[in-house]
Amino acid sequence: MNKIGLIISREYLTRVKKKSFILMSFLGPLLIFGFVLLTAYLSKGNKEKYEILVVDESHLFDSILRNSDKYHLQWAPKNKDYKEVQDIFKKDDQLDLLVYLPINLIKTNSMTAKCLYKEIPSTGVQKHLSSIINEAIELYRVSFNKIDISTYKSIKTKINLDVVDIENKANRNIQRKAFVGIAFAMFIYAFIFLYSVQVMRGVIEEKSNRIVEIIISSVSTFELMMAKIIGVGLVGITQFIIWTIVTMIMSVTILPFLIQDSYNPSLQMNSNKLLENNFKIDPNNEAIQFIINDIQWSYLILFFILFFLGGYFLYSGLMAAIGAAVDEEADTQQFLLPLTIPMVFAILMSSKVIDEPSSSLAFWLSEIPFTSPIIMIVRIAMGIGDSSVEIWEIVLSLFLLVITFVGTTWLSGKIYRKGILSYGKKASYSDLFKWLKN
Repeated sequence: MNKIGLIISREYLTRVKKKSFILMSFLGPLLIFGFVLLTAYLSKGNKEKYEILVVDESHLFDSILRNSDKYHLQWAPKNKDYKEVQDIFKKDDQLDLLVYLPINLIKTNSMTAKCLYKEIPSTGVQKHLSSIINEAIELYRVSFNKIDISTYKSIKTKINLDVVDIENKANRNIQRKAFVGIAFAMFIYAFIFLYSVQVMRGVIEEKSNRIVEIIISSVSTFELMMAKIIGVGLVGITQFIIWTIVTMIMSVTILPFLIQDSYNPSLQMNSNKLLENNFKIDPNNEAIQFIINDIQWSYLILFFILFFLGGYFLYSGLMAAIGAAVDEEADTQQFLLPLTIPMVFAILMSSKVIDEPSSSLAFWLSEIPFTSPIIMIVRIAMGIGDSSVEIWEIVLSLFLLVITFVGTTWLSGKIYRKGILSYGKKASYSDLFKWLKN
Protein backbone atom coordinates (compact mmCIF):
# COMPACT_ATOMS: atom_id res chain seq x y z
CA MET A 1 0.00 0.00 0.00
CA ASN A 2 2.92 2.33 0.66
CA LYS A 3 4.09 1.91 -2.93
CA ILE A 4 0.61 2.64 -4.27
CA GLY A 5 0.46 5.71 -2.04
CA LEU A 6 3.74 6.94 -3.50
CA ILE A 7 2.39 6.56 -7.05
CA ILE A 8 -0.83 8.35 -6.14
CA SER A 9 1.19 11.14 -4.51
CA ARG A 10 3.41 11.42 -7.59
CA GLU A 11 0.44 11.59 -9.95
CA TYR A 12 -1.25 14.19 -7.77
CA LEU A 13 1.70 16.47 -7.03
CA THR A 14 3.13 16.53 -10.55
CA ARG A 15 -0.21 17.77 -11.85
CA VAL A 16 -1.25 20.27 -9.17
CA LYS A 17 2.16 21.96 -9.36
CA LYS A 18 1.77 22.70 -13.05
CA LYS A 19 1.18 26.35 -13.93
CA SER A 20 -1.69 25.35 -16.22
CA PHE A 21 -3.51 23.69 -13.31
CA ILE A 22 -3.07 26.69 -11.00
CA LEU A 23 -4.08 29.12 -13.73
CA MET A 24 -7.20 27.23 -14.81
CA SER A 25 -8.26 26.52 -11.21
CA PHE A 26 -8.73 30.23 -10.58
CA LEU A 27 -9.46 31.51 -14.08
CA GLY A 28 -11.91 28.72 -14.94
CA PRO A 29 -14.89 30.17 -13.02
CA LEU A 30 -14.05 33.65 -14.31
CA LEU A 31 -14.07 32.39 -17.87
CA ILE A 32 -17.40 30.61 -17.31
CA PHE A 33 -18.96 33.74 -15.81
CA GLY A 34 -17.55 35.81 -18.64
CA PHE A 35 -18.90 33.38 -21.21
CA VAL A 36 -22.37 33.49 -19.62
CA LEU A 37 -22.34 37.28 -19.51
CA LEU A 38 -21.12 37.54 -23.09
CA THR A 39 -23.81 35.10 -24.25
CA ALA A 40 -26.50 37.07 -22.40
CA TYR A 41 -25.21 40.33 -23.86
CA LEU A 42 -25.06 39.01 -27.41
CA SER A 43 -28.51 37.45 -27.03
CA LYS A 44 -30.04 40.84 -26.35
CA GLY A 45 -31.50 42.68 -29.28
CA ASN A 46 -29.27 45.33 -30.78
CA LYS A 47 -32.12 47.83 -30.90
CA GLU A 48 -33.91 48.90 -27.76
CA LYS A 49 -36.38 51.17 -29.59
CA TYR A 50 -37.94 50.82 -33.01
CA GLU A 51 -39.19 53.65 -35.16
CA ILE A 52 -42.25 52.26 -36.92
CA LEU A 53 -44.37 53.73 -39.67
CA VAL A 54 -47.93 52.40 -39.48
CA VAL A 55 -50.46 52.14 -42.27
CA ASP A 56 -53.71 51.43 -40.41
CA GLU A 57 -56.49 51.47 -42.97
CA SER A 58 -59.10 50.49 -40.37
CA HIS A 59 -57.93 53.03 -37.71
CA LEU A 60 -58.73 50.46 -35.04
CA PHE A 61 -55.31 49.95 -33.52
CA ASP A 62 -54.34 53.43 -32.46
CA SER A 63 -55.13 53.11 -28.76
CA ILE A 64 -53.29 49.79 -28.37
CA LEU A 65 -50.17 50.56 -30.34
CA ARG A 66 -49.77 54.11 -29.04
CA ASN A 67 -49.45 52.76 -25.51
CA SER A 68 -46.47 50.55 -26.36
CA ASP A 69 -43.37 52.26 -24.96
CA LYS A 70 -41.05 49.88 -26.82
CA TYR A 71 -42.05 51.30 -30.18
CA HIS A 72 -42.02 54.87 -31.48
CA LEU A 73 -44.91 54.99 -33.91
CA GLN A 74 -45.57 57.33 -36.76
CA TRP A 75 -48.87 57.18 -38.57
CA ALA A 76 -48.86 57.31 -42.33
CA PRO A 77 -50.52 60.32 -43.97
CA LYS A 78 -54.18 59.61 -44.69
CA ASN A 79 -53.91 61.04 -48.19
CA LYS A 80 -51.21 58.55 -49.20
CA ASP A 81 -51.89 55.03 -50.39
CA TYR A 82 -49.85 51.99 -49.37
CA LYS A 83 -47.41 52.18 -52.29
CA GLU A 84 -46.72 55.85 -51.67
CA VAL A 85 -46.11 55.16 -47.98
CA GLN A 86 -43.55 52.51 -48.98
CA ASP A 87 -41.61 55.18 -50.88
CA ILE A 88 -41.66 57.40 -47.79
CA PHE A 89 -40.40 54.49 -45.70
CA LYS A 90 -37.52 53.76 -48.09
CA LYS A 91 -36.31 57.36 -48.12
CA ASP A 92 -36.49 57.99 -44.36
CA ASP A 93 -33.34 56.59 -42.68
CA GLN A 94 -34.86 57.08 -39.22
CA LEU A 95 -37.62 54.52 -39.80
CA ASP A 96 -36.95 50.86 -38.98
CA LEU A 97 -40.21 49.08 -39.81
CA LEU A 98 -43.34 49.61 -41.85
CA VAL A 99 -46.46 47.87 -40.51
CA TYR A 100 -49.40 47.53 -42.89
CA LEU A 101 -52.79 46.65 -41.42
CA PRO A 102 -55.35 46.16 -44.22
CA ILE A 103 -58.94 47.16 -43.62
CA ASN A 104 -60.24 43.61 -43.96
CA LEU A 105 -57.89 42.34 -41.25
CA ILE A 106 -60.65 42.35 -38.63
CA LYS A 107 -63.20 40.61 -40.82
CA THR A 108 -61.35 37.37 -41.41
CA ASN A 109 -59.09 35.02 -39.50
CA SER A 110 -56.91 34.29 -42.52
CA MET A 111 -55.89 37.85 -43.39
CA THR A 112 -52.19 38.69 -43.00
CA ALA A 113 -50.68 41.88 -41.69
CA LYS A 114 -47.37 42.89 -43.22
CA CYS A 115 -44.18 44.17 -41.67
CA LEU A 116 -41.60 45.61 -44.06
CA TYR A 117 -38.06 46.14 -42.84
CA LYS A 118 -34.68 47.49 -43.86
CA GLU A 119 -32.86 45.32 -41.34
CA ILE A 120 -34.79 42.25 -40.25
CA PRO A 121 -36.12 42.58 -36.68
CA SER A 122 -35.59 39.85 -34.12
CA THR A 123 -38.17 37.09 -33.73
CA GLY A 124 -38.99 38.53 -30.30
CA VAL A 125 -39.98 41.86 -31.86
CA GLN A 126 -42.01 40.07 -34.51
CA LYS A 127 -43.89 38.04 -31.88
CA HIS A 128 -44.48 41.16 -29.79
CA LEU A 129 -45.98 43.04 -32.72
CA SER A 130 -48.15 40.05 -33.65
CA SER A 131 -49.48 39.75 -30.10
CA ILE A 132 -50.32 43.47 -30.01
CA ILE A 133 -52.19 43.26 -33.31
CA ASN A 134 -54.08 40.14 -32.22
CA GLU A 135 -55.04 41.81 -28.94
CA ALA A 136 -56.30 44.85 -30.82
CA ILE A 137 -58.47 42.66 -33.05
CA GLU A 138 -59.90 40.88 -29.99
CA LEU A 139 -60.76 44.19 -28.33
CA TYR A 140 -62.38 45.47 -31.50
CA ARG A 141 -64.55 42.38 -31.81
CA VAL A 142 -65.50 42.61 -28.14
CA SER A 143 -66.53 46.22 -28.63
CA PHE A 144 -68.32 45.43 -31.90
CA ASN A 145 -70.40 42.78 -30.14
CA LYS A 146 -71.24 45.28 -27.40
CA ILE A 147 -69.37 43.43 -24.67
CA ASP A 148 -67.98 45.63 -21.94
CA ILE A 149 -64.20 45.80 -22.39
CA SER A 150 -63.48 45.96 -18.66
CA THR A 151 -65.56 42.82 -18.16
CA TYR A 152 -63.72 41.10 -21.01
CA LYS A 153 -60.33 41.98 -19.52
CA SER A 154 -61.40 40.72 -16.10
CA ILE A 155 -62.30 37.26 -17.43
CA LYS A 156 -59.43 37.02 -19.91
CA THR A 157 -56.45 35.91 -17.85
CA LYS A 158 -53.25 33.90 -18.10
CA ILE A 159 -52.57 31.27 -15.47
CA ASN A 160 -49.58 29.17 -14.46
CA LEU A 161 -50.22 25.44 -14.06
CA ASP A 162 -48.86 24.15 -10.75
CA VAL A 163 -48.22 20.42 -11.32
CA VAL A 164 -48.25 18.59 -7.96
CA ASP A 165 -47.85 14.91 -7.09
CA ILE A 166 -50.98 13.79 -5.19
CA GLU A 167 -48.99 11.28 -3.10
CA ASN A 168 -46.18 13.66 -2.25
CA LYS A 169 -47.16 17.33 -2.24
CA ALA A 170 -43.48 18.32 -2.08
CA ASN A 171 -43.05 17.05 -5.63
CA ARG A 172 -44.25 19.96 -7.74
CA ASN A 173 -43.14 21.50 -10.99
CA ILE A 174 -40.47 18.83 -11.29
CA GLN A 175 -39.57 19.70 -14.88
CA ARG A 176 -38.35 23.10 -13.67
CA LYS A 177 -36.13 21.37 -11.09
CA ALA A 178 -34.53 19.34 -13.86
CA PHE A 179 -32.46 22.33 -14.98
CA VAL A 180 -30.47 22.04 -11.74
CA GLY A 181 -29.92 18.37 -12.55
CA ILE A 182 -28.81 19.24 -16.07
CA ALA A 183 -26.16 21.58 -14.61
CA PHE A 184 -24.86 18.78 -12.36
CA ALA A 185 -25.03 16.27 -15.22
CA MET A 186 -23.03 18.54 -17.52
CA PHE A 187 -20.36 18.86 -14.83
CA ILE A 188 -20.18 15.07 -14.48
CA TYR A 189 -19.91 14.75 -18.26
CA ALA A 190 -17.15 17.35 -18.51
CA PHE A 191 -15.23 16.03 -15.51
CA ILE A 192 -15.34 12.39 -16.58
CA PHE A 193 -13.93 13.05 -20.02
CA LEU A 194 -11.53 15.80 -19.00
CA TYR A 195 -9.79 13.76 -16.31
CA SER A 196 -10.25 10.24 -17.68
CA VAL A 197 -8.54 11.44 -20.84
CA GLN A 198 -5.72 12.71 -18.61
CA VAL A 199 -5.39 9.18 -17.25
CA MET A 200 -5.09 7.88 -20.80
CA ARG A 201 -2.52 10.53 -21.74
CA GLY A 202 -0.50 9.82 -18.60
CA VAL A 203 -0.32 6.12 -19.48
CA ILE A 204 0.74 6.91 -23.06
CA GLU A 205 3.40 9.33 -21.81
CA GLU A 206 4.87 6.84 -19.36
CA LYS A 207 4.74 4.12 -21.97
CA SER A 208 6.52 6.24 -24.59
CA ASN A 209 9.19 7.32 -22.07
CA ARG A 210 9.68 3.72 -20.87
CA ILE A 211 9.15 4.94 -17.29
CA VAL A 212 6.53 2.26 -16.82
CA GLU A 213 9.14 -0.48 -17.20
CA ILE A 214 10.81 0.76 -14.03
CA ILE A 215 7.56 1.30 -12.13
CA ILE A 216 6.10 -2.17 -12.76
CA SER A 217 9.23 -3.76 -11.33
CA SER A 218 7.96 -2.64 -7.93
CA VAL A 219 4.14 -2.82 -8.25
CA SER A 220 1.68 -4.85 -10.26
CA THR A 221 0.13 -3.39 -13.39
CA PHE A 222 -3.31 -3.40 -11.76
CA GLU A 223 -2.03 -1.45 -8.75
CA LEU A 224 -0.31 0.99 -11.10
CA MET A 225 -3.51 1.53 -13.09
CA MET A 226 -5.66 2.10 -9.98
CA ALA A 227 -3.06 4.44 -8.43
CA LYS A 228 -3.02 6.52 -11.59
CA ILE A 229 -6.83 6.69 -11.71
CA ILE A 230 -7.05 7.72 -8.04
CA GLY A 231 -4.23 10.27 -8.34
CA VAL A 232 -5.76 12.02 -11.35
CA GLY A 233 -9.19 11.85 -9.69
CA LEU A 234 -7.83 13.65 -6.63
CA VAL A 235 -6.47 16.35 -8.93
CA GLY A 236 -9.93 16.81 -10.37
CA ILE A 237 -11.56 16.93 -6.93
CA THR A 238 -9.01 19.53 -5.82
CA GLN A 239 -9.79 21.66 -8.83
CA PHE A 240 -13.52 21.23 -8.25
CA ILE A 241 -13.15 22.43 -4.64
CA ILE A 242 -11.20 25.49 -5.80
CA TRP A 243 -13.81 26.21 -8.46
CA THR A 244 -16.58 25.89 -5.88
CA ILE A 245 -14.90 28.34 -3.50
CA VAL A 246 -14.16 30.84 -6.27
CA THR A 247 -17.70 30.49 -7.65
CA MET A 248 -19.23 31.08 -4.20
CA ILE A 249 -17.14 34.21 -3.75
CA MET A 250 -18.17 35.44 -7.18
CA SER A 251 -21.80 34.57 -6.46
CA VAL A 252 -21.78 36.74 -3.36
CA THR A 253 -19.98 39.64 -5.01
CA ILE A 254 -21.23 39.53 -8.62
CA LEU A 255 -24.45 37.51 -8.81
CA PRO A 256 -26.58 40.05 -6.88
CA PHE A 257 -25.93 42.49 -9.72
CA LEU A 258 -27.08 40.00 -12.34
CA ILE A 259 -30.00 38.01 -10.93
CA GLN A 260 -33.55 39.02 -11.83
CA ASP A 261 -36.82 37.83 -10.39
CA SER A 262 -38.36 36.54 -13.60
CA TYR A 263 -41.20 34.88 -11.67
CA ASN A 264 -42.53 38.05 -10.10
CA PRO A 265 -45.60 39.19 -12.11
CA SER A 266 -45.51 42.71 -10.69
CA LEU A 267 -42.02 43.21 -12.10
CA GLN A 268 -42.97 41.63 -15.41
CA MET A 269 -45.75 44.18 -15.88
CA ASN A 270 -43.54 47.14 -15.15
CA SER A 271 -40.32 47.19 -17.14
CA ASN A 272 -39.09 50.36 -15.46
CA LYS A 273 -39.49 48.78 -12.03
CA LEU A 274 -37.64 45.73 -13.29
CA LEU A 275 -34.70 47.88 -14.30
CA GLU A 276 -34.72 49.61 -10.93
CA ASN A 277 -34.61 46.26 -9.11
CA ASN A 278 -32.13 44.67 -11.47
CA PHE A 279 -29.24 45.46 -9.17
CA LYS A 280 -30.95 44.46 -5.93
CA ILE A 281 -31.36 40.99 -4.49
CA ASP A 282 -34.57 40.27 -2.63
CA PRO A 283 -34.54 37.47 -0.03
CA ASN A 284 -38.16 36.80 -0.99
CA ASN A 285 -37.24 36.45 -4.65
CA GLU A 286 -39.34 33.53 -5.97
CA ALA A 287 -36.50 32.16 -8.09
CA ILE A 288 -34.18 32.10 -5.07
CA GLN A 289 -36.87 30.57 -2.87
CA PHE A 290 -37.46 27.90 -5.50
CA ILE A 291 -33.75 27.00 -5.66
CA ILE A 292 -33.38 26.93 -1.87
CA ASN A 293 -36.61 25.23 -0.82
CA ASP A 294 -37.82 23.08 -3.71
CA ILE A 295 -34.57 21.29 -4.55
CA GLN A 296 -33.71 18.31 -2.34
CA TRP A 297 -30.12 19.42 -1.90
CA SER A 298 -29.06 16.79 0.65
CA TYR A 299 -30.09 13.91 -1.63
CA LEU A 300 -28.84 15.65 -4.75
CA ILE A 301 -25.35 16.36 -3.38
CA LEU A 302 -24.99 12.90 -1.83
CA PHE A 303 -25.96 11.00 -4.97
CA PHE A 304 -24.09 13.47 -7.17
CA ILE A 305 -20.86 12.53 -5.38
CA LEU A 306 -21.60 8.80 -5.66
CA PHE A 307 -22.53 8.82 -9.34
CA PHE A 308 -19.75 11.26 -10.08
CA LEU A 309 -17.15 8.92 -8.53
CA GLY A 310 -18.70 5.81 -10.04
CA GLY A 311 -18.80 7.28 -13.52
CA TYR A 312 -15.26 8.60 -13.25
CA PHE A 313 -13.79 5.28 -12.11
CA LEU A 314 -15.73 3.37 -14.76
CA TYR A 315 -14.57 5.50 -17.69
CA SER A 316 -11.06 6.10 -16.32
CA GLY A 317 -10.39 2.38 -16.14
CA LEU A 318 -11.42 2.02 -19.77
CA MET A 319 -9.34 5.06 -20.75
CA ALA A 320 -6.30 3.60 -18.97
CA ALA A 321 -6.73 0.41 -20.99
CA ILE A 322 -6.87 2.44 -24.22
CA GLY A 323 -3.73 4.34 -23.22
CA ALA A 324 -1.93 1.05 -22.60
CA ALA A 325 -3.02 -0.35 -25.96
CA VAL A 326 -1.54 2.46 -28.12
CA ASP A 327 1.81 4.18 -28.51
CA GLU A 328 0.56 7.63 -29.60
CA GLU A 329 -2.49 9.70 -28.77
CA ALA A 330 -3.40 9.89 -32.45
CA ASP A 331 -4.04 6.13 -32.39
CA THR A 332 -6.72 6.42 -29.70
CA GLN A 333 -9.51 7.76 -31.93
CA GLN A 334 -10.78 4.34 -33.03
CA PHE A 335 -11.19 3.29 -29.37
CA LEU A 336 -12.55 6.57 -27.99
CA LEU A 337 -15.68 6.69 -30.13
CA PRO A 338 -17.41 3.70 -28.48
CA LEU A 339 -16.74 5.27 -25.07
CA THR A 340 -18.02 8.74 -25.94
CA ILE A 341 -21.25 7.62 -27.62
CA PRO A 342 -23.08 6.48 -24.42
CA MET A 343 -22.41 9.74 -22.56
CA VAL A 344 -23.28 11.94 -25.54
CA PHE A 345 -26.43 9.86 -26.05
CA ALA A 346 -27.34 10.40 -22.38
CA ILE A 347 -26.95 14.16 -22.74
CA LEU A 348 -29.13 14.18 -25.87
CA MET A 349 -31.81 12.03 -24.26
CA SER A 350 -31.95 14.07 -21.06
CA SER A 351 -34.63 16.35 -22.56
CA LYS A 352 -36.81 13.31 -23.26
CA VAL A 353 -36.27 12.13 -19.69
CA ILE A 354 -37.30 15.55 -18.38
CA ASP A 355 -40.55 15.37 -20.37
CA GLU A 356 -41.34 11.86 -19.10
CA PRO A 357 -39.29 11.13 -15.94
CA SER A 358 -41.32 8.02 -15.07
CA SER A 359 -41.16 6.39 -18.51
CA SER A 360 -39.49 3.08 -19.30
CA LEU A 361 -36.86 4.95 -21.33
CA ALA A 362 -35.96 7.12 -18.34
CA PHE A 363 -35.79 4.06 -16.09
CA TRP A 364 -33.48 2.02 -18.30
CA LEU A 365 -31.19 4.93 -19.17
CA SER A 366 -30.80 5.65 -15.46
CA GLU A 367 -29.98 1.98 -14.73
CA ILE A 368 -27.52 1.28 -17.55
CA PRO A 369 -24.11 2.09 -15.97
CA PHE A 370 -22.70 3.86 -19.04
CA THR A 371 -25.56 6.41 -19.06
CA SER A 372 -26.75 6.38 -15.44
CA PRO A 373 -24.34 9.07 -14.09
CA ILE A 374 -26.02 11.60 -16.39
CA ILE A 375 -29.65 10.49 -16.47
CA MET A 376 -30.04 9.50 -12.83
CA ILE A 377 -28.75 12.81 -11.49
CA VAL A 378 -31.32 14.62 -13.66
CA ARG A 379 -34.13 12.45 -12.28
CA ILE A 380 -32.90 12.89 -8.70
CA ALA A 381 -32.93 16.68 -9.14
CA MET A 382 -36.59 16.47 -10.16
CA GLY A 383 -37.40 14.89 -6.81
CA ILE A 384 -37.28 11.51 -5.14
CA GLY A 385 -40.73 9.99 -5.14
CA ASP A 386 -43.26 8.22 -7.35
CA SER A 387 -43.41 11.11 -9.79
CA SER A 388 -39.74 10.97 -10.75
CA VAL A 389 -37.47 8.35 -9.21
CA GLU A 390 -37.69 6.05 -6.21
CA ILE A 391 -34.95 5.17 -3.74
CA TRP A 392 -34.83 1.54 -4.85
CA GLU A 393 -34.12 2.66 -8.42
CA ILE A 394 -31.19 4.78 -7.22
CA VAL A 395 -29.79 1.96 -5.09
CA LEU A 396 -30.12 -0.49 -8.00
CA SER A 397 -28.43 1.98 -10.34
CA LEU A 398 -25.51 2.48 -7.95
CA PHE A 399 -25.19 -1.29 -7.46
CA LEU A 400 -25.07 -1.88 -11.23
CA LEU A 401 -22.58 0.98 -11.62
CA VAL A 402 -20.25 -0.51 -8.98
CA ILE A 403 -20.54 -4.03 -10.40
CA THR A 404 -19.82 -2.75 -13.91
CA PHE A 405 -16.89 -0.69 -12.62
CA VAL A 406 -15.39 -3.76 -10.92
CA GLY A 407 -15.91 -5.88 -14.03
CA THR A 408 -14.55 -3.36 -16.51
CA THR A 409 -11.61 -2.61 -14.21
CA TRP A 410 -10.73 -6.31 -14.16
CA LEU A 411 -10.99 -6.47 -17.96
CA SER A 412 -9.09 -3.19 -18.36
CA GLY A 413 -6.39 -4.56 -16.08
CA LYS A 414 -5.85 -7.52 -18.44
CA ILE A 415 -5.53 -5.14 -21.42
CA TYR A 416 -3.33 -2.83 -19.37
CA ARG A 417 -1.04 -5.69 -18.31
CA LYS A 418 -0.46 -6.80 -21.92
CA GLY A 419 -0.54 -3.43 -23.62
CA ILE A 420 1.67 -1.46 -21.25
CA LEU A 421 4.77 -3.29 -22.52
CA SER A 422 3.64 -3.55 -26.15
CA TYR A 423 5.57 -1.24 -28.47
CA GLY A 424 5.79 -0.55 -32.17
CA LYS A 425 2.45 -1.96 -33.30
CA LYS A 426 -0.93 -0.31 -33.55
CA ALA A 427 -3.37 -2.33 -31.50
CA SER A 428 -6.64 -3.39 -33.11
CA TYR A 429 -9.87 -4.68 -31.64
CA SER A 430 -8.74 -8.24 -32.39
CA ASP A 431 -5.58 -7.60 -30.34
CA LEU A 432 -7.68 -6.39 -27.43
CA PHE A 433 -9.80 -9.54 -27.55
CA LYS A 434 -6.67 -11.68 -27.55
CA TRP A 435 -5.31 -9.86 -24.50
CA LEU A 436 -8.63 -10.33 -22.73
CA LYS A 437 -8.61 -14.08 -23.34
CA ASN A 438 -5.11 -14.55 -21.98
